[in-house]
Amino acid sequence: MPFPSLSSRLFSASLLAAGFSFSALPALALDGDDFATKLANVMGQGGGTMTFSAVEADGDEVTVRSALLSAPGQPDITLGDITFEGVEELDDGGYTADRADFQDIEFEQDDARVTVRDIEITELTVPATSDFSSLDSLFFYSNFSTGPVEVKIQNTDVFSADGMNMRVDRSDDLTSYNMLMSVSSIRIALDIPGVPKFDPQGDPTPGEVMKSLGYEQIAGDLTFNALWDAETGTIDVREYALSLDEIGRFSMSFSLTGYTLEVIEAMAGVQKKALANPDEEASQKAMGMAMLGLMQQLDFVSASLSFEDDSLTERLLDYYGSQQGLSGEQMGQGLKVMIPLTAGQLGIPALQKQIAAAANTYLDNPGSLTLSAEPAEPLPFPMITGAGMGDPRSLVDLLNVEVEANTR
Repeated sequence: MPFPSLSSRLFSASLLAAGFSFSALPALALDGDDFATKLANVMGQGGGTMTFSAVEADGDEVTVRSALLSAPGQPDITLGDITFEGVEELDDGGYTADRADFQDIEFEQDDARVTVRDIEITELTVPATSDFSSLDSLFFYSNFSTGPVEVKIQNTDVFSADGMNMRVDRSDDLTSYNMLMSVSSIRIALDIPGVPKFDPQGDPTPGEVMKSLGYEQIAGDLTFNALWDAETGTIDVREYALSLDEIGRFSMSFSLTGYTLEVIEAMAGVQKKALANPDEEASQKAMGMAMLGLMQQLDFVSASLSFEDDSLTERLLDYYGSQQGLSGEQMGQGLKVMIPLTAGQLGIPALQKQIAAAANTYLDNPGSLTLSAEPAEPLPFPMITGAGMGDPRSLVDLLNVEVEANTR
């Protein structure tokens, strides 16, 4: 479910590769051919494929040899041998397994190399038929974890994390999922091979600015907490947060309704069709239009973005103030004058007052900044889109937008 520098895209790709693997690898029974058929069905839902050289069963332990993930237009990902323990066949023809152990994943694209180690999945279930009819017709796992994740560009470390863990709890009545994810000890380099230190205008890039602020690297942790109710189609992302050492905590939350199994099935169909199109540009455009159409079936409930400061604000004020011969405090006072003037250009007096008040409070004592939208009742996305096209300023009242400082 459900925020691009090169390193972040590569990290997302590495996590997607790992996630793709566990969504594709159900438990095996002694009938390898039957398992392979059901495995292929699971993989085919999103337009990708998985191949392997052999399937070996020994009691309740099954090993898939030389597994390979493929998707049109994407680099192949070699999974190697995957061992499933505690495999049982269900009465309906599906399978469960206590755990699945993977060999380390390593793949390259251009000058980048991504490595994911110590991958493990526990309490797996693969349905006999994957048809999006109910939650028990989808692949399921209770826990997915990895050891170290590394991204190198031109043999230089640009990203690493100690590990990732995701826990998924499915309700007893098979109507909802609760998901908890964490990525620990993230480290992002500020010097990336091939990335210039200055932009075309001669200004320092964000990475160079961060080094000027006293950071050697960016380090922190990522957390994610969400609930999905398949019956109502409600997806409630309670928190998606990135906490960075001596920088601050960026977090978001949102809630939508209408995200049903039917919509998910339609999205999977769109993705599958796009992957099959050899014209990548046309494929992406078509997929974008199709996804926008599917979004029209959703209702907006609420959303929030926030930042909690951990010394970044003071460093920025000192840095940009020094560029103008000012102290950090003087720079802050100047911003308290400039921000209301800039906000006035929006032509929304009520929002201008909120922004000015929040800026004054925050700059006097940097704590937190929060932007939220919570209408009185869920709003269909076509209504929001129509209002935005007609008069974007009307969205402030329609969505009940608020800006606050130091409330966290």
